[in-house]
Amino acid sequence: MTTDEQIRRRPKKKFTLLLSPITVPSHPQQHHRRNYMKYLLLVIATALFLTWMFAGTDVRGESGLSSSRAGQRAKTMNIHHKFSKPNVIRTINNEKDGDSWDSTFVPYNEEDINGEAAIKPSNSSRPFQYIGDMDPTKPQPWPKDEADWWALHEKLVEQVRESDEMLPRHTNDDYLPQLVFYGDSITEGWNGTSFGNTPGPTRMWGAGESSKIRQVFEKHFGESSAWGKRALLPPLILGISGSRTYDFIWRLENGEFPTSRLIAAQTGSDNGSFELKSMERIHIVLIGTNNLGGGMVPDSTIAGIDAAGRKLLQMIQDSSPRSTPAAIVFNELLPRKDDFRAVKMCPPRCKNLTTMEPYTSFMPAIHKVNEALPNLLRGWVNDYPNTRIVLLSSQNDDGNNNSTQKNINSNFDIRIMRCGEEMFAFENEQEFDENMPDRLHPNAKGYEMWARCLKRGLTEIMDNAIELL
Repeated sequence: MTTDEQIRRRPKKKFTLLLSPITVPSHPQQHHRRNYMKYLLLVIATALFLTWMFAGTDVRGESGLSSSRAGQRAKTMNIHHKFSKPNVIRTINNEKDGDSWDSTFVPYNEEDINGEAAIKPSNSSRPFQYIGDMDPTKPQPWPKDEADWWALHEKLVEQVRESDEMLPRHTNDDYLPQLVFYGDSITEGWNGTSFGNTPGPTRMWGAGESSKIRQVFEKHFGESSAWGKRALLPPLILGISGSRTYDFIWRLENGEFPTSRLIAAQTGSDNGSFELKSMERIHIVLIGTNNLGGGMVPDSTIAGIDAAGRKLLQMIQDSSPRSTPAAIVFNELLPRKDDFRAVKMCPPRCKNLTTMEPYTSFMPAIHKVNEALPNLLRGWVNDYPNTRIVLLSSQNDDGNNNSTQKNINSNFDIRIMRCGEEMFAFENEQEFDENMPDRLHPNAKGYEMWARCLKRGLTEIMDNAIELL
């Protein structure tokens, strides 16, 4: 065997470089040109990487190692943009087919920080949909694919229509106004439902809880109650889970507002003074907590509540003669301690968006909204004469239980009822959980307590002409 043949048959050493096998002959004179090329590529790639790390400029125009921080900021902003415009239904005037509602979703169509199209946010409103950039004062329904919301809305519209077709049951002076309950899941809860169905396990209600809650309502406000036996018409429960101020306004404008006349127009005087004998309905309202739960800031939530209250008063005024007074029992936002939902809002609603620090409680925002309500309601009374409003507060009784706050520009007033624990202002956490097991919605025991506060408000509206407690 020749020397050359022995060299060719010697074992060859192998190792992996850049994920590609490079064969190096044992004899140095047998190097192949392609292996030299692989070594060269390795050197060039290393040089380019080091140049980019320490001296190069990245695509955002920031150099060197600082680009990683810029990338984090960009990622944060992209997350914010992703949620900043929820899918909503846009109102259009479609003259071709007469349909005034377009079920096409309108995504956020601006460009994000990278110049790319922003990600279309989820069209689901549950369990969390960011609404922080929506106008809380502009009437807006839920998206068309929220079938249960629309089904319940249509059911409530039918209930209002049937109520308007009924004749008043009492014509003597011993009657009481019809009660109309407006709100969100807590109001709908009087029916023992959520979106018209039995609530799921997250509500943490016990066995038979829905039936027990309906019994509580019937006992205090139903047709067989002390109020119901003298009411002009049976009560209406017009609540939809998840409702916010903007869809509540839309609901009022689209059928969830009773308009029938229950008292002959000539019964009352036309001098603009408040007369109990001319009162046809009392509207009991609780709205706004889902604005906060959707990531809306307190100031926007306050603006939405203001718009909702004024819309209700305007519709009462437009549908009734001047002699018919308006009466509202308005609830403060109830305490809520479902803190995990506050944490889950981040992103995009964070205490610090840069560090992704979340809020840990809804209570500071709720306190800010509730503190603004007295002045808000004074404005309503001032702008809508012949109106009486009672504000139900979770503040503790100061010994007087209620206070009357005169509006300096009006002959009318707002009255504040301090209900304390009857509005779930428990200092003891165990007591709170016994009445609100999911830390947001009352159970039957909680509704029983809240009913007592509501009856205090109704008694105050009626100038203590009826004893309900």
